[in-house]
Amino acid sequence: MNPHTPHWAIQYIGLPWVAGSSDCWSFARQVWREQFGWDVAAVDVNVASRLSSLRAFDDHPEYAHWQIVRDPREGDACLMGKSERPSHIGVYLDADGGGVLHSLETVGVVFTPVSALPSVGLRVLSWHRRR
Repeated sequence: MNPHTPHWAIQYIGLPWVAGSSDCWSFARQVWREQFGWDVAAVDVNVASRLSSLRAFDDHPEYAHWQIVRDPREGDACLMGKSERPSHIGVYLDADGGGVLHSLETVGVVFTPVSALPSVGLRVLSWHRRR
């Protein structure tokens, strides 16, 4: 993120990853609540088990509040993964050419340009907009 162009997201950069309070889903919920006024439901997941996390999201009623979109805009959800199945989520920002604000277990909250996601082992699987 360009330090010469202030963006509301700068306040989050560097916050630590903490299971249940600032893991990727919890952090995205916080951003949606604080910046967009959306009360996104909690999803009870075991962050240590990718398979149980995937099942929890697939079966949760919150999924019905989102629609897949082709072109993301500020605040959209970015589902990412290392394979064909999502394992990570972040919030799209229309800053510095477009990127994702997300919380990584090893480094905490970062902003990653979409084109640089492969450098952290992720790729965009889909964009979702809250209905």
